[in-house]
Amino acid sequence: MTAWSDHILAPFQREFSHLWVVTDPDEILLSPTVAPMLAKRGFELVTYRDPLAFRHRYEAEIRGAAGDGAYIVHVRGDASTIVPWDVLNEARVHALSVPELFGALDANAVRAVGSERYDDLWQITSSRPSMPTIGTVATKDFLATNLYRVVPDLLRRPADLWEQAFDIFFRGSPLPHLIACHVAERACRPNGMSVEVAASILSDRATFVDRVQRDWNLFARASARGEEPPADVIPFALPGIRVNLDSMVLDGTIAPAKVDLVPPSTPSWMLIGMVRDDEAARALAQQRIDLLRQDIPKDGATHSDWLRFAERHAEIVDAGRSLSADATRPDLMVGIAPAIDVSLFHWLESGFDGLSFNSYATAPSIVHQIAPHMAHRRRSGERRQALIVVDGIALDQWFILERRLRVNQPDLLVDTRSCFAWLPTVTGVSRQAIFTGDQPRAFAKTIGSTSPEPVAWRRFWVNEGLAESQVFYAKGLGQPGSCAEVISGAIADGAEVIGLVVDTVDELLHGELFGKQALVGRIEHWLGLGEWDRLVCSLIDAGYRIYLTADHGNVDVVGMGRPSEGSAAEERGERARIYDSEALRQKSSATIAGSRVLQPGGLPDTYKPLFAPYGRAFIPDGRRAVVHGGTSLEEVIVPFVRISRKEET
Repeated sequence: MTAWSDHILAPFQREFSHLWVVTDPDEILLSPTVAPMLAKRGFELVTYRDPLAFRHRYEAEIRGAAGDGAYIVHVRGDASTIVPWDVLNEARVHALSVPELFGALDANAVRAVGSERYDDLWQITSSRPSMPTIGTVATKDFLATNLYRVVPDLLRRPADLWEQAFDIFFRGSPLPHLIACHVAERACRPNGMSVEVAASILSDRATFVDRVQRDWNLFARASARGEEPPADVIPFALPGIRVNLDSMVLDGTIAPAKVDLVPPSTPSWMLIGMVRDDEAARALAQQRIDLLRQDIPKDGATHSDWLRFAERHAEIVDAGRSLSADATRPDLMVGIAPAIDVSLFHWLESGFDGLSFNSYATAPSIVHQIAPHMAHRRRSGERRQALIVVDGIALDQWFILERRLRVNQPDLLVDTRSCFAWLPTVTGVSRQAIFTGDQPRAFAKTIGSTSPEPVAWRRFWVNEGLAESQVFYAKGLGQPGSCAEVISGAIADGAEVIGLVVDTVDELLHGELFGKQALVGRIEHWLGLGEWDRLVCSLIDAGYRIYLTADHGNVDVVGMGRPSEGSAAEERGERARIYDSEALRQKSSATIAGSRVLQPGGLPDTYKPLFAPYGRAFIPDGRRAVVHGGTSLEEVIVPFVRISRKEET
């Protein structure tokens, strides 16, 4: 409990009412230290978005729950004009807002900070009880200096700006774009760098990493040739910058530069970022694997710890494909996999339900938050958005698609992150959650199906204020020619929001008999057919901001035999079996060695999964396959990617 969460939560007492309605346009209840405490107090946050879905849940569950449950209906608009009168009459009504809580500061500048940092800001402002009201510019200065530890007037040389950018990146706290623009205007920028580009470097992780990778390649290759690096590249030799190079290479943030020769005079700090042959690449791969083993998240880890770990794991797997099998020592990756699996499942048991309470303003934690995240970005002024769901692609396999984009379309900015898929990791649960923008219990009657997706996608966006004609959905894409109608229709017509399903990878993996390594070759062959490039290029050229994810990943398994009870969650999704009663699930669990019971709170009560153990599947005994549905790292944590065109430098 912090002073901030204590202040916000003070009114919410279960003895006062089992039902609250809260007007919260600034998502204060979604602050990282507030939402978990609400859950601990027994409150469940219910987002008011779809009036029909809410009414159904209200009548079926909430209305008669006095004494059994407590609910907070979370409204981003004015609850008095949005929520039905009978609900308001039954509930206690409360309102939260930035102007009320941070009255001395400019509200719009504070909103740019986002709810993730309200706790820190509250601690700063509450220590200044007599703080006078200040204007917009003064608020930006105050936030930059006190919250982000950036003093614009001290950035007097271009090198100061670069050192500040590295410091911001490693603190994991990029500046909000509004604050970054303010800092960039006041700072001394490198010759020819615009305010907008400098602001993007300070505020956008992908822009910063892209620039570091480009400049490091130029810097290292010039050094290898005995030349001075170009004048406009990052001054990596500065002590405040070079100290970060080894971390960026070892955790996969940037790739080492490939050089023909590493001169004996090369400074030692540069060596980690230069490779001249396979031997050097293998040595680096070994270092990264050893570090990964040490960094398996332990008790107390956050969801963010697991997401970054999964990204590093995927980067190592992807990088290892370019090396010979014996050189990358894949036995070591296999050797740490069981420990990763045990640790992740332990975290899922206690942490998975909390994902839905996280703010999605900066990025989604779980796939059903992607559509709300896109809607949040629209409210901030973003237009023309496209969501591509590459059904079944694992995070390490996404890097194959990303690499092709970077080679064929170098003007693209690709921001690769990750988020959690829904459990069980099957299409009829996780993909439907993506297009519904809600937990699976919101579509209990259609769970296991994909046919409701077009209606659910349109309903979500109509509830966000778009006309139905501005929303488009299509699936069955990926094969040559399959995108032609989408490109000539919805994209050419400029539909405001487009949702697309590329099915090809899922189709390939279900036919794969020789493991994930063989699947890589089939994915690369598919990419060579050109439909992927054509789709992305058409969207970018039409001015769309692309969001990309997957409903699940995939994993190599060996069959353990099929149970006689229950039905498969999805055809060939044999890592989870679904039962409609707890008794039947427990009976099966008792007879299937190593099987796992995990019941996410967002699933319908009659949807009870039983998961196969690590590396096994409910398929004929001894059979090898690539499947999904379970709880392994490669199935559960999937890509979340933003693709746009680079700013002009």
